Amino acid sequence: MAQLNVVGKNVVRPDAYDKVTGGKHYIVNYSLPGMLHGKLLRSPYPHAKIISIDASEAERLPGVKAVLTPAEVPQNKFTPVYFVPAHAKSMVQDFVVMSDRVRWAGQPVAAVAATTPEVADAALQLIDVEYEELPAVFDPEQAMQDGAPQLHDDAPNNIAKSPSFNFGDLEAGFAEADHIFEGVYQTQRVHTCYMEPRVCVVDTETDGRITVHSSMQHGFGLREKMAVALGVPESSINVVKPAYIGGGFGGKLDIGHLEPIAALLSRKAKRPVRIEHSRGEDFITTTRNPIKVYLKTGVKNDGTYTARYIKSILDGGAHATHGAEVIMVHGLYGTFFPWKCPNQVWEGFTVYTNNIIGGGYRGYGAPQGCFAVESQNDEICEKLGLDPIEFRSRNTHKEGDPHPVLQGHTLNSYRLDDCLKQGAERIGFDRRRPAGADAGSKKRGIGFACHPLWVSGCLGFPDIYEHAGATVKLNRDGTADVVSSCVDLGSGQTTMLTQVVAEELGLAPGAVRIVYADTDTAPFDAPTHASRATYSAGLGTKAAAVAVKQRLFQAAAAVMEANADDLYLEDGMILVKGAPDSGVPMTDIITRAESPFIQMTDSGPQPTTIAEKGTIIGSASQAPPSNPSPAAAQFVEVEVDTDSGEVRVLRAVHATDMGQVLHPKSAEGQVEGGFQQGMGYALMEHLQFDQDTGACLSADFLDYKMPTSMEMPPKVESIFVESHEPTGPFGAKSMSEVCLIVPAAAIANAIYNAIGVRITELPITPEKVLQALGKL
Repeated sequence: MAQLNVVGKNVVRPDAYDKVTGGKHYIVNYSLPGMLHGKLLRSPYPHAKIISIDASEAERLPGVKAVLTPAEVPQNKFTPVYFVPAHAKSMVQDFVVMSDRVRWAGQPVAAVAATTPEVADAALQLIDVEYEELPAVFDPEQAMQDGAPQLHDDAPNNIAKSPSFNFGDLEAGFAEADHIFEGVYQTQRVHTCYMEPRVCVVDTETDGRITVHSSMQHGFGLREKMAVALGVPESSINVVKPAYIGGGFGGKLDIGHLEPIAALLSRKAKRPVRIEHSRGEDFITTTRNPIKVYLKTGVKNDGTYTARYIKSILDGGAHATHGAEVIMVHGLYGTFFPWKCPNQVWEGFTVYTNNIIGGGYRGYGAPQGCFAVESQNDEICEKLGLDPIEFRSRNTHKEGDPHPVLQGHTLNSYRLDDCLKQGAERIGFDRRRPAGADAGSKKRGIGFACHPLWVSGCLGFPDIYEHAGATVKLNRDGTADVVSSCVDLGSGQTTMLTQVVAEELGLAPGAVRIVYADTDTAPFDAPTHASRATYSAGLGTKAAAVAVKQRLFQAAAAVMEANADDLYLEDGMILVKGAPDSGVPMTDIITRAESPFIQMTDSGPQPTTIAEKGTIIGSASQAPPSNPSPAAAQFVEVEVDTDSGEVRVLRAVHATDMGQVLHPKSAEGQVEGGFQQGMGYALMEHLQFDQDTGACLSADFLDYKMPTSMEMPPKVESIFVESHEPTGPFGAKSMSEVCLIVPAAAIANAIYNAIGVRITELPITPEKVLQALGKL
């Protein structure tokens, strides 16, 4: 493998200084002259019909420039999820921007644009809405029963989607088993907790063109969904890519209500409109779907799987949105295919309730599946006295195996066994004591979980966009400008793309810039989601760098009187193979390419050649060649206070096979952030709702507990098992989601090892620990 000069190094992140000095490019800091401020009026009821709306007093309030009600909003049904077509058959088209039927407490029913946020808030209080309350249902299993309140007429028993997978003979597999284990595992509703709220600024031109600035994860998806929502051509909308956003984690992967409502208000008021969510509004906009998993597994005495039956019930909330796809990913990559079992059946149900809408969240259904499967795997090993490391190795895939999901593809780089081995050695797994063996009230335990199969994008998924493109332009000073639609969520996508281009062109990383992009001018790229940016966007950008290098060689060949195929680039010089003294600075070729055709010299006018002329620029747009799987194992040590129920995580070790590491510090940051989110999921995070009204009781971070530096372990240790993925950019594949998928299951297993009692419902709060111990 060729020596890498930029890839694998901790280069300075190009946006770091800007962020630590105020982050002026965050959309929350963006404004336009004459901008109005929009606010949304939300329903207090979880299920109701709107009988009438009187907004006349609000319209007369000084400073109010526009009021919007459902009657003025196109009633176009579509799926708001960015990464699929608006009318994808695999999804459910049940979403409208604003309607006269309320299905969840907090649903927008009117909007106002005013000169100040305070005037807009005051105007909301003047809007009189008459409702007819309807019966509500909040539990998905109750919602599936005959006679339950129906949320959507075309979804009997409130079942929005019910996919299933099966192979082998389930009955024969259970008959072959020496032992059968059954369990029920429940996860909760949590929020992504990005720091920058959902916010947008939308402006409409006199010709009807709409320009959108939004803190989102996909410009082209936003453009498409806005066009459908508003009933206008896509070409009439231009979405400007933000330089970066303040976090997304999947929570900004759908259009929601802000952008189309801001556009309608702007059209009505003939001024730009800004809408920013409060933290409370963000909490009721997008969350990780709760999933209840019924799991039955048959094993031989040696721990080999013989059969598995899984039923997963997902609370979709008022509209299916992401839930239609989350349940599929949960089945495919969260429970069914990661493990080698010859006889399996999985049944999934996405169920409508009058709860808030679910959404995308890092891991996309796999954390729920991993918690269930790895909790039961731990129970199997404990009951049968099996080595838990060997048990996982026995029942998972190996490098060189056919990909279990993608036909015709192979697990080319796959080092789960190395992750298990190195993680176990680092934490000292061989010193783990029997469950509940510690004396005294404070008991320590060690646990682990792994996730054997995940993605580096969405190749192979029905209806999901998966291609990437970029444009690279070389400048006369030897720098490169990159136009890419890949959105930087704060996790270093911009840095990664500059490294890829710098490595391909032999430039210093500081010589490569990611520049302005919008949906009018930039090549299409799928969203920044699904662990795809490094692999898919990295490959697309690398291809653009290859294209610009080829164009550079074509121009150089005319000047150097050489064959373009015989040229190569090294340290800013273009050389002929086999002639090391033949070098010409690349800046000379770039300058000549953009110089006048006839140039005055000391000897008089001298013509150049047509072949060398033209800006040195290259573009590419392509689908990735594969979808390689990372693998991960999380080991933790905990201390449980059996008097108070408090759980402290003392140590965390995470081992990942992610291919070539492009930026080690960024990779460590992903692991640390992923563990923090996974730890919160395991121990404390849980959106709370009024059981009668469905109203969210978590208004801000004072009401929503997530781990801070006080709760985190002193250090999260990262182990990178650097396999080489032959299809990836410089050998890289993904890792950003597996580091979040595994912590909750690992922590739950460590708690069992500490106290000897298994808890199968998240979050594992002190109250649940004490209940499990019979002390509450």
